Amino acid sequence: MTKRPGFALSLLLVLLLTLILGAASAYVQGILPKLGLITDYPQVVGLPPGSVTPNRPPYSAHHPADSARPDETFSFPIQYGEVGPSEPLFAQSEKYPFLCQTEDSRLGQPLIDNHHGWGVPVFASTLSGKRTNQVIGYSKDCLLPTRHHYLYFREKDHRHPRRQDDHHLGIPRDVHLLIRAESGTINRHLYSILLPTSFADHIDKPDLSRWNGKVVYYFRGGISIGFQQGKMRMHRMAKDMRYALEKGYAVIFSSATETDNTYNIQLQEDTALRLKHQFVSRYGEPQFTIGFGGSGGAIQQFLLSQNHPGILDGSVAVVAYPDMVTQLPYTLDCELLEYYFDHLASDKVFWRNPDNRQAVMGLSNNYHKSPMLAGLHRFAQAIKLNWPQQQAPGSECNAGWRGSVAMINNPNFHTDMHRFSEAVRSVTQWTHWQENAHIYGTDDNGHAPSLWSNAGVQYGLAALKQNTISIEQFLELNSRIGSWKPASEMKQEHYWYRSMDSDLSRFSPYGEHNMSHNGKVRNLAPRYEGNLAAAKAAYQSGMVFHGKLNTPLIDVRQYLDHQLDIHHGFASGAIRQRIIEAGYPASNHVIWMSKPGFNPMWMALDSMDEWLSRAAPPDSAEDSCFAADGSLIASGSDVWNGHWNNKPNGSCQQQMPFYQSSRNVAGDAISGYTLHCQKIPVVEALAKGMYQPLDMTPYRQQLQQIFPTGVCDYSQPDQAKP
Repeated sequence: MTKRPGFALSLLLVLLLTLILGAASAYVQGILPKLGLITDYPQVVGLPPGSVTPNRPPYSAHHPADSARPDETFSFPIQYGEVGPSEPLFAQSEKYPFLCQTEDSRLGQPLIDNHHGWGVPVFASTLSGKRTNQVIGYSKDCLLPTRHHYLYFREKDHRHPRRQDDHHLGIPRDVHLLIRAESGTINRHLYSILLPTSFADHIDKPDLSRWNGKVVYYFRGGISIGFQQGKMRMHRMAKDMRYALEKGYAVIFSSATETDNTYNIQLQEDTALRLKHQFVSRYGEPQFTIGFGGSGGAIQQFLLSQNHPGILDGSVAVVAYPDMVTQLPYTLDCELLEYYFDHLASDKVFWRNPDNRQAVMGLSNNYHKSPMLAGLHRFAQAIKLNWPQQQAPGSECNAGWRGSVAMINNPNFHTDMHRFSEAVRSVTQWTHWQENAHIYGTDDNGHAPSLWSNAGVQYGLAALKQNTISIEQFLELNSRIGSWKPASEMKQEHYWYRSMDSDLSRFSPYGEHNMSHNGKVRNLAPRYEGNLAAAKAAYQSGMVFHGKLNTPLIDVRQYLDHQLDIHHGFASGAIRQRIIEAGYPASNHVIWMSKPGFNPMWMALDSMDEWLSRAAPPDSAEDSCFAADGSLIASGSDVWNGHWNNKPNGSCQQQMPFYQSSRNVAGDAISGYTLHCQKIPVVEALAKGMYQPLDMTPYRQQLQQIFPTGVCDYSQPDQAKP
C-alpha cells in the first residue's frame, strides 16, 4: 500500500504548492502571449443577426460526384487593389462567428464592412502604419484587396526568405531564388500564389521564364472545427515549398483549403476551383496540377478526386487518412478507454500493461513514452492532495489524439477561445458538427447533432476471443466505459488556461465530467446513439471517401506508429481496401512508407510529375518501403500484405506493421467506415457464433443488460451508408 503523508506534512505541502501555483500562474500569464496562445489581436466582439439557422434539414441532395456545379459568376482575375468574391459559388457554410486573421498573417487589418459591432474592430493607423486604439469600424468578413509582393532567398543555403511588397527595387541582384507573390481573399479566406521569376518581372507584365508550366496546390495540413479565417504567412509558404519553387513549379494556397482552419468540404472544393480560376486567368492554363499536403491536407486530395475530378490531376498525399469523418468513431473512443483503464477498472495493474491496453484500443502503445500532459495532471492531483497513481503507458490515444475530443465534440470549447468575446462564446456551439450544420442539419435551437455513436459496440471483442482478456474483464469494460453526454449536458473542459480556467487544481486531460458516468464507477453506464440522419448526410454530401479514386495518388508517410503519432500506417490499408471495394484500380494508389530519418515526399513529387508528364505510371510508382538512409527495402504488389487483407505479411509489413482501431477490434473491417452499425439482439449474436470459440451463453443476461438495443453486427452494411 502507498504510504500517504501525515497532517503536518500535508499542511506544508499545501502551503508550498500554493506558492508554486501562484508563481506558475503568474509565469504562464506572462509567457502565453509570447507562445502565441494569447495574442493582442482583436477579438470577434459581435455577431450579425441570423447567424444561427434553426430546423435546417440534413443534406439530402445528390452526391457531389453526380452533381453539376454552377457556372462561375465572378469575373477573374481579381485585379490588383480589388477584392475577390466573398460569397461562395455553390458551397454553404455557417458564416459567423468568423475570426479575422489578416494581422496574424502579417497582411494588415481587414477592410471595414460594417459599423454595427459585428466581427472584429478595425482601428485607425498612424502614418507609419502602426495601429492605434481608435476604433473606426468593424469587419465580419475579413476581406483584403489583392496585392503584389516579392519573396527571395538571398543565398542557396539561407533557410528563411525575405519579403518586399509591390516592387523588386532594392532587392539584391544576386539572389538565389526570386518569387513573384500575390495575396488576397477568395470566399473570405486568404489565398496566395507563388511563382519563380526574374528581375524582368513587373506587376502588369509577369516574367514566366522561370516557371516550368506546372502547378502544385499546397494544402498544408492539420485539423480544426472552423469559425476562423486561418493564418497564411507567405514566407512560411515559400520555406515549406522551396523544393518545388526551385524546380520551377508555381505554388497556390488558400487558408480555406487548409483543414487546420475548416473542415467544410463543400467550401474547400468551391475555393479550390476559384483559386485555380484566378491562377489560370492571370498566368494561363498549366500543363497539370499536383496536390500536395499532409494529414488533413491529404484528406482533401482523396475527396477532391472523388467529388470533383479535374481540380487536381495527380496527388502526393502525405501521412494521409481517407477522410476525417470516419476517423471520429475511434478518436472519440480514446478518452473513454483511457479513463476506464486508469480509473474505473477493478484491476488497474492489468490495464497498466501496454500490451493489454493495445489489445482493446488497437492503436499502438509504448511503455517508454508518456501520455501528453502527464506531468501537469500529476501536479494538479498533488495540489488536491490526491497522491498520483502510477503513470499509465503512452498510447496513440493519450499521447497523440489527446485534446481532439474536446475540439471536435464539446460545444463549450475552442482552441482559440480568447479570440472571441464572452458574448460570442456564450451563444456559439464550438463543434465539428456545428461547423457543418449545413450538412448535418439543426434542431429548434439551431444546434447541429452529433453522428458519433457507440451504442452496441463491443469493445475488446477480438481480445476476448483471443483470450487476451477474460470474460469478466470484457463484461466490466463494456458495462463501465459509458459514452459522451449529449451536447446540451456538456460543460467546459478542465484544460486550465486553454479553457480559460485559472484553477490548475481542476485540470484533467480526460474530460470525465462530460462522460455519461460523470467520472464515477457506474455499472451499465449509458451508451450514446448518434443521429442517423446526420450520418447519412455525411455519406451523401461527399464527406466520406468511398474509394472512388479517379486520379493517380502517391500515399507517402514516415512510419511513426511506435512514436505514438496519430498518422498511423493502417490508414493506408484502409484507403487501399476502400478503393478495391469500390471497384477502382488499386494501381492508382501507391503506398510509400519510410523509417524515421528519411521522408520520401519530394521524391514522390518527382515521381508524380513523371507519371503525369508521360500519362503512364513510371517504374517507381509501385508500393515500396524505405530505410532511414533512403535506400529501398522492398517494392512490389505484395509488400504491404498482412492481417488487414488476410494475406501473409509482405516484406514491408514485416518491417512496419499496421495496427488497428478500437472499432476494428470490436469487429469492423479494416476499411473502417461504419458510422452506425446494424445491431442484432444478443440472442441472435450468440446463435451466429459471434463469440466463438468462447461460449458466452451463460452470460446472456449480463450481455442483454449491457446492450439493451443489441450488439453491432459488422458483417452487415452501415445503416447510414447509401
